[in-house]
Amino acid sequence: MDNNKIFHLGLCMAGSVSAGAYTAGVIDFLQEALENWEEERKNGVNTIPDHQVVIDLLGGASGGGITSALTFFGLRNNMPHSTLDADGRTFTIDKDKNIYWKVWVELTKSDILKELLMDDDIKEGYIPSLLNANFVDEVATIFEEYIQNGEEKPELPAYLNERAELFLTLFNVTGIKYKLKSKSPAATEQFISEHRDLSHFRWSDLYEDDGRMEISFGTAKNLKPLLQSAKATGAFPVGLKGRIVEREAKYIWDNPYFQKNGKFDRTSIKLGDQITQDSDIYKTINGDGGTANNEPVEFCRDLLLNIRVKQYEDIHAEINIDTANPTEKSIQKKKLTNSSVLLIDPFPSYDFELKTPDDEAAHLLKYLPKFIFALNSQLIFDAKDAFEAYDIKNYGLHVIAPSREGVAKPEYAIACGSLSGFGGFFNKDFRIHDYFLGRHNCQSFLRKYFVVDLNESDPQNVQCVQSIIDAYKSNPAAVERFSYTDETGKQLVPIIPDVKLASPVVVMETNNADGSKTIRYVDPDPLPLYKLEKLSANYFDEYREEIKKRIRKIINSLFDAGGFADLAINIAANAFDDKIADKILDFVIKDLKERDLLK
Repeated sequence: MDNNKIFHLGLCMAGSVSAGAYTAGVIDFLQEALENWEEERKNGVNTIPDHQVVIDLLGGASGGGITSALTFFGLRNNMPHSTLDADGRTFTIDKDKNIYWKVWVELTKSDILKELLMDDDIKEGYIPSLLNANFVDEVATIFEEYIQNGEEKPELPAYLNERAELFLTLFNVTGIKYKLKSKSPAATEQFISEHRDLSHFRWSDLYEDDGRMEISFGTAKNLKPLLQSAKATGAFPVGLKGRIVEREAKYIWDNPYFQKNGKFDRTSIKLGDQITQDSDIYKTINGDGGTANNEPVEFCRDLLLNIRVKQYEDIHAEINIDTANPTEKSIQKKKLTNSSVLLIDPFPSYDFELKTPDDEAAHLLKYLPKFIFALNSQLIFDAKDAFEAYDIKNYGLHVIAPSREGVAKPEYAIACGSLSGFGGFFNKDFRIHDYFLGRHNCQSFLRKYFVVDLNESDPQNVQCVQSIIDAYKSNPAAVERFSYTDETGKQLVPIIPDVKLASPVVVMETNNADGSKTIRYVDPDPLPLYKLEKLSANYFDEYREEIKKRIRKIINSLFDAGGFADLAINIAANAFDDKIADKILDFVIKDLKERDLLK
């Protein structure tokens, strides 16, 4: 296809914990919509726009990184999609062939909470994490079997770049050591440690000397680091155990991301004294990829620019983009025509209160947790180094986030958002609810919000969506079928047309008693929402003993001393396990009640 007719898409998936079920539902519907559009194109339907949306890049952090890896393979396989009946409870799904559902909804068992509380992972003097994370290894095995046995499409989908890239962010606790250089002959050698890390892949059978690990159905060499990285990016700090990742040294040395704008090379990027050859294995212990950057939007934009300049060659950069500094890259990214990053974010940054500290704010037990939270927030803030991506007028970034009516707060839209994102591990019904909410929200997003002003006049915005404007203006029948006019009079057309749309979206304006107006975008045939059944009031009673048992095992392992000391510690653990279990259950019940998830 003519490059001028292609709209390039990068999929960025934010951290999610158990709310990966929501992101998975979004991806399920997005893939279905693209397949349906492609089917009409093949059948010669003349009421669709003739531009082509192509996914060039996928990536993410934490649970979003896991879903990115699933999608990287799922887009290439035959994928039976889920359906939910109008009653809101009856659904159809092929649990074995839909990898998004199998990994995020089925997990390993319906009752993951029992697995999380099992104590077989704790050994004498060894505590991997507060919760048992062995189920993650079982899920990784399910994914590996899917990669090896999945039903590959007979031909590559037109909506997927044949050399698409995938990245998973990591928080590398081991670190990468950089040797600093100075012109001063008197300066001693200095070193710094970098802990923001990523595993970077390209769909290819051959290594291309740029740090992207080659992987495909026929090239299994880097399957192990992919599975390790998927587990590592979701290793929620303290809650789930840290994970080992092993990569050949060349994938670090050759990747421009680690060369820091050309300032470092293999002589100054130190991976350990024993690592001297390209094929030497660089082994690290890693935590959650969202720790340092939970929404790696800007990295997506960097990579999209790289793909356009080097692969498509339809954007000319006056400088070497691999060695350009952030300011120079920002200028070059303004050339990203016909493209957008789509951020799927189960936990967007909602408003919060800045509280004035009182005289007790310096108390260690109050100050320390706030200090740790502040460090994490600063890391994330620093990662968003180009806030123009979040400009509401900019077509370069779109966000899908949970939304549904009838909740007290926006963040209560997803059931898996309870208990700091761990709620979905407690109950399968929560995961089913969020999966279908993801499908519902994605449908609404494609129809109402992932749209373009057909008569856009801003030159910079026009170049960002020119292929879409041209495709619709050359086909009035497509405009009539899919466009709607908003409350300001703009005629809007979808970037990805949902060919199942019964009739165009209608904008309704209601006058309120206080003189204000409410604007509603009415969808003629929205997907149903799953009717969630609240948990019974005594739902957690049966888990009290499991909580106490794990607490005792942790305490005994933590203070393993031997002899009479062990006996004393065990007595103390038995004395305090009730109180700790009560505190935990009080927190759980309070949170679920606030979210209207508990009877």
